[in-house]
Amino acid sequence: MPIAPAQLARSLGALGPLDVEQGLAGTLAQVLGSAKTLLHADRVGLLLVDQSGALGWASASDGMAEARSGDLNVPVHVGGGPVGTLDVYLTAPRRWDDIEQAVKILVDREGLDAQAALAWLGAAARSSGYPLIQMARAVVGGAPLPSDLLAQARAERREATDLEVATHRRDSELHEGAARGYERRGQAGRAQTERLQAAAARGRIIDAEAERRRADAEP
Repeated sequence: MPIAPAQLARSLGALGPLDVEQGLAGTLAQVLGSAKTLLHADRVGLLLVDQSGALGWASASDGMAEARSGDLNVPVHVGGGPVGTLDVYLTAPRRWDDIEQAVKILVDREGLDAQAALAWLGAAARSSGYPLIQMARAVVGGAPLPSDLLAQARAERREATDLEVATHRRDSELHEGAARGYERRGQAGRAQTERLQAAAARGRIIDAEAERRRADAEP
C-alpha cells in the first residue's frame, strides 16, 4: 500500500546505512532488522526460493531458527519476479489506524486492491474538501463514497492490468525466441534458462489477468 511522503521520510531517517561489505549473512540480518523497525514488528523472517524451487528459511531479525508462518507474509520480488517471502511476527494484537481500516473496508466491500482503495480515498477527500483522515473515519463509520469515483478507480485498475499483461506477454515471447536461438546453436542449458524465464512471465500473465477479472467484477 502507498505510504505518505512525510511518513516515508521519517521512517527512512530512522534507518542506518547498509553495509554490504559484511557479507550476505550480515547484510540480510541488517535488512531484516530495518524491516522490523519500519513495521514495528516483534520479529521478521525471510524465506527464499532455492534452485529446486522450494521455499526455505534464510534469515531472521533476531537469529531465530525456522518458525511458523508469520502473521503477515509479503512477497519479495527481484528482477520483476517473486524470489521469496518476508514474514512478520507480532506477539500481541495491534490496532489499525483509521486509514488502514478504511482501506481494508474498501478492499472487502468494493473489490478494490489496497492501492486503488487508497487512491479512491484521496480522490474522495479532495472532491469533498475534507482532510484524508476525516474521509477515512467516515468510511470506517459506514459512510459510502461516490460511485463515480469507484468507476474511475476500476477503469484505472483495468488500464494498469492491461498494460501489465501486455508487458509480460512480450517478455514471454522474447524469452521463447531467445530459447529457440540457443537451441539452434546447440546451447541447451541457456535455452532451458530462457524457457524458465518465459514460463515465469506466463505465470505473471495469469496473475495479472485474474486481477483484471476481479477489477471488472461488480461489488
